[in-house]
Amino acid sequence: MRFYTRFVRAKKGMSTIFGALFFVILILMGFNLMLWNFAQFDAYNRVITTMGLSDQQRSAEVLTFNPPGIMNTGSPFNFTVNNIGGVTSTIARIYVQNLAPLNVGSPCQGATGCIADPNGSTTFNNPNVKNGESFHLVKVTGIAIDNSGYRIIVATTRGNQFSFYFPWPSNLGGGSNSNSTNTAHGALDVKFDLNSFNFTRGTQTVPQQGWTVPYSTNVIWWVKVVNNAVNPIVLSKYTSLYFVCYQDRFGAGAGTGTCTETDLTYVVDNRTMNPGTIYQYDDVNRPYILPAAGPNGPTGSTTVKFGSFCPGLQTFDSNGNCVNGSPSPPQDVDFPTPYLVFMGFFYKVNGVIVGQTISFVAIRACATYPSCP
Repeated sequence: MRFYTRFVRAKKGMSTIFGALFFVILILMGFNLMLWNFAQFDAYNRVITTMGLSDQQRSAEVLTFNPPGIMNTGSPFNFTVNNIGGVTSTIARIYVQNLAPLNVGSPCQGATGCIADPNGSTTFNNPNVKNGESFHLVKVTGIAIDNSGYRIIVATTRGNQFSFYFPWPSNLGGGSNSNSTNTAHGALDVKFDLNSFNFTRGTQTVPQQGWTVPYSTNVIWWVKVVNNAVNPIVLSKYTSLYFVCYQDRFGAGAGTGTCTETDLTYVVDNRTMNPGTIYQYDDVNRPYILPAAGPNGPTGSTTVKFGSFCPGLQTFDSNGNCVNGSPSPPQDVDFPTPYLVFMGFFYKVNGVIVGQTISFVAIRACATYPSCP
């Protein structure tokens, strides 16, 4: 009986001890949970702070580029970059996209284009651009650039992308920077003087002034054109002269009928001297390239020749429709009457075809040429 009493008393003591231990365990678990919550909250705050700092630095990263964009064609090619942001930038990759290939073999065509990577076979140097640094030179090796229209995308380690175009864009909306007499405002212009508009006929090789011309006679028109833009311009095969007669107000001459004519005369190759031999215009392999203007205006003039009934490498079929083939058919003005002449220029800017119309001159086609009434 005494032993049982001791056992019962001992058991009551053990329950007290177990209760105390359980209470201590609960306190420790609560304390650990509180510490874990504090640790998680602190880690969350660190992540938010780091992300905020990263976003702030990313927003502060601003790179710009200097004209003419790419400084040279071929491989390697160079360009310069300015860091006008508040942080140092590191270039991770350079993407080159050919938006308007000059020919079939031009590089970086297709959706993927070309990629320059610091650790690849196609690479570049000087990836780190300090904040406030200007004209930082970057050289890309392994990609041969030609005169196609390119978009160059520079990606940084912060995930930003900055881009520029080559050839460098021109401001087509601005006026001419030439101090001579102009006939248009825009990238292309014709200087209005006595020798701006000339022609050859027959077997002539030296042009003469084209203000009066023989009617119903095949001719080649020679027009002096200047480029006011800050980058070279390549003329499209659809560049043309558009002749509109005066609706017979001045009289078309006996037996010729009422003039309701509009003539379209397309650009021809610059090797063409007269309508006896017309070289078809190939805007891919033998284009007219008008040089870029300098600080003081256009870099001289380029004589552009016109005289084909069809554009580019086309001739006409038995129905008078333009189809692929040769030779290039000549063109004339069919009525002895005055004509208004408009110039429709199509050319590439940043790989995109741009159209510009110049209301140019008035000419007189005569039945009694060279003496015109």
